[in-house]
Amino acid sequence: MVTPFAAQEQLKALVEASPIPTAIYTGTDIIISMANQPMLDLWDKDNSVIGMPIAEALPELEQQPFFDLLKHVYQSGETYQTKESKADLLHNGKMIPFYFDFTYKAIPGSDGQTAYIFHTAVDITKQVEARHKLAETEEWLTLSLSSADIGTWDLDVVNDTVRWDERCRELFGILGAEVTTYEEALSCIHPADKHMVRQAINKALNPASGSAYDIRYRTVAKLDGALRWVHCKGKAYFNNGTAYRFAGIARDITAEVRTSQRERQLLTLVEDNASHMTIADMEGNLIYMNNAAKRLIGVTDTEDITRLAAKDFYSAEELDRVQNQIIRQITEKDGWRGNITLTNKITREEIPCEVSYMLIHDPESGEVIGRGAIARDLRPEIKAKTELKRLATIVDISEDFCNYCDLEGKTLYMNAAGLTLIGFGEQEVAGSNMFAYHSQNSSRLIRKEIMPQLLSEGRWSGSLELVHQQTGEVIPIYKQLFIIRDEFTNIPVAFAGIARDLRPELEFRRKLDDKNTILQNAVKELEFLADSVPSVVWTSKPDGHLDYINKRWYEHGATSIENSLGEGWHHALHPDDEQAARNAWNHSLQTGTPYQIEFRIRDKKDQYRWWLVRALPLKNDDGKIVKWYGTNTDITEQKELQQQKDNFLGIASHELKTPITSIKAYAQVMQTLFTRSGDSKNAELVGKMDRQLNRLNSLVADLLDVTKINTGRLQFNYETFDFNEMVEEVIEDVQRTTSRHLIKKALAFKKELTGDRDRISQVVTNLLTNAIKYSPQANEIIIYTEEHETEAKLCVQDFGIGISLDKKDRVFEQFYRVSGTREYTFPGLGLGLYISSEIIKRLGGRIWVTSVENKGSTFCFSLPIKQSTV
Repeated sequence: MVTPFAAQEQLKALVEASPIPTAIYTGTDIIISMANQPMLDLWDKDNSVIGMPIAEALPELEQQPFFDLLKHVYQSGETYQTKESKADLLHNGKMIPFYFDFTYKAIPGSDGQTAYIFHTAVDITKQVEARHKLAETEEWLTLSLSSADIGTWDLDVVNDTVRWDERCRELFGILGAEVTTYEEALSCIHPADKHMVRQAINKALNPASGSAYDIRYRTVAKLDGALRWVHCKGKAYFNNGTAYRFAGIARDITAEVRTSQRERQLLTLVEDNASHMTIADMEGNLIYMNNAAKRLIGVTDTEDITRLAAKDFYSAEELDRVQNQIIRQITEKDGWRGNITLTNKITREEIPCEVSYMLIHDPESGEVIGRGAIARDLRPEIKAKTELKRLATIVDISEDFCNYCDLEGKTLYMNAAGLTLIGFGEQEVAGSNMFAYHSQNSSRLIRKEIMPQLLSEGRWSGSLELVHQQTGEVIPIYKQLFIIRDEFTNIPVAFAGIARDLRPELEFRRKLDDKNTILQNAVKELEFLADSVPSVVWTSKPDGHLDYINKRWYEHGATSIENSLGEGWHHALHPDDEQAARNAWNHSLQTGTPYQIEFRIRDKKDQYRWWLVRALPLKNDDGKIVKWYGTNTDITEQKELQQQKDNFLGIASHELKTPITSIKAYAQVMQTLFTRSGDSKNAELVGKMDRQLNRLNSLVADLLDVTKINTGRLQFNYETFDFNEMVEEVIEDVQRTTSRHLIKKALAFKKELTGDRDRISQVVTNLLTNAIKYSPQANEIIIYTEEHETEAKLCVQDFGIGISLDKKDRVFEQFYRVSGTREYTFPGLGLGLYISSEIIKRLGGRIWVTSVENKGSTFCFSLPIKQSTV
């Protein structure tokens, strides 16, 4: 059994061992029975207070609620507990406020009445003071931010919510809700800036980027659509690489942005102003120069203008005038205005300018801090005045009537041509009225119609009549009138007129009408003549569109003349001939060369007939084509005869080939037999017969080639061969056939050629044998080759009879031989050059001749070195 004394000792030990301030009170006087050292330290007392009533031990609590609270707990037995309760205690002679979390707990005795009060207290003064200081700091910060017009925001990254203060909600146009979602916050941002803001936020929330959030953008209020510019700064806080908070501020910069925009607009206006603007300090050092000024005096965009000196822009004499005269004359009220001469620093060209100088004052102190200058380049004005003087001179000497009148018609000026036209002297112009020297009809027209149109539209042109003041002759004129307006008010003040005397023109028109009548009669006669000829006659515009076809077309054409004009004639062409006809016609239109082609046209019976079509261009003195004149000649019968001839030649040559071959074989056998028997005379005769057979065989071969050409059966075997080697072989073979002529060679082409070796060899042989044949009195033939980029060229030159100019272009025609007495001297069918020409053309080459009659000819051809074998 524990005695009361033992229990009291245990309680005392428990109180003293408590780490927190603890005390025990007894009795209605609230006697301090026990108090541990933490409590005594809190009271700033020692053990002497033990056994004393608390009111006596701590008299400083007299005016505070604690005594009454203790008595109430003692009497009622109820426990009293509170937090952050303030108590003013005496420490070192000063009353100091403390804050406690404390408990007054009534402990009952055996009788159920309060035996003592157990008091524990926790000193939280520092925490409370810290919180108060934080609150004061937050209040100060809020007031500071508010006074700076700054709002705060806090993004909860985890929950995607944003907490706004009142100012921030105003800036973003969000009223009421202090907390919104992240997407609601983004919806307040201008659509054009939203993507940029998202990117900036994502970058700030990325710990790897290390980027601070500092951005300017626009917000749009949801309620009234008000647009604001805001400047937001913020910082993200991370825990183990994960952002848990993102907070910052937002400041309204709308006024700054608009001010900056206005400044930029003003600066742009100044920068791009046509006037030349500069600013310098009072020492003459340049501070600013706009683009126009830079261009004027030759300053590049990359140059530092502060390093430029006045001597760069003035001659020595002008610099002295500016510094010692003009600058001293600049007044604060009017500045200075006048003309100076600047110098371009690059070209050193002197530039006359009108300049306005003004003094620049500090807006705060009013002190003069610099000089501004605006310069206007006078060169255009000087040029304009020069041009105006030149124009005045031109007007004075113009052969047209020129006058200048006020709105009432009073003549202010008339040039010399005008005076002559109406018979005025210079002294008569002053005071004269335009209505006096215009006819009554013209004056009435001017008043009623022309003047109103001039005032509304500014100009008028048309025919009027003048009256010669001496003879009374009515002079028809074509006049142009222009309204003259005041330069500044734009009010009409006068009008000017330019008139042309129509009498020469009317006389010319009369003569032209007479000539046109004669011409029309001639045209009718020509049309009658054209309709009477058997051929179809037509004409074409320079662009190739037919504009006339004679009536002969009705007899042959399947379409009407109207439908055949323009390009309608193409529709009647045979499909196989249409493309070739078009290509040849386009070639003639582009080159101006005569048009000649054969093609088939469908007739009224829906049958195709052959036509020979020729056209020649009519050119003016400048060589420009103004018309094409053409004819269509029906050659169907000739074509049929040609076909019959080709068929005959083909059959005849083929049938001749076999007996000739047989005869040649017999002749060779006979020559061998005669030679063996020693009959040389007969052997020689048979040999001559063999040579004639060779000649006959060559003629038959030519006929066969012509037949193949005309029927399209001439075949080519393409191969790549040594062109020089082939030419050498031909020269060697042909040289054996002549003892009189020496074939000289100059072969410069040393490459391989792609083509039909045998056919090309045939052409070279033909040219050499022709050269020998047609130069019987000469001793030599020259053959030479050349290389021309992608072509090989070969020429054979002889010194024989030559070809006259009028026959030179016909030598490549089928069956054509030189006419006259010599045609019997040089036998042949006239097919060799025709065959050679066709071979060269079909191999993609060209063949031509240059010749002087009685001096010789040079036949040449060129072939592509490489060509398609298709």
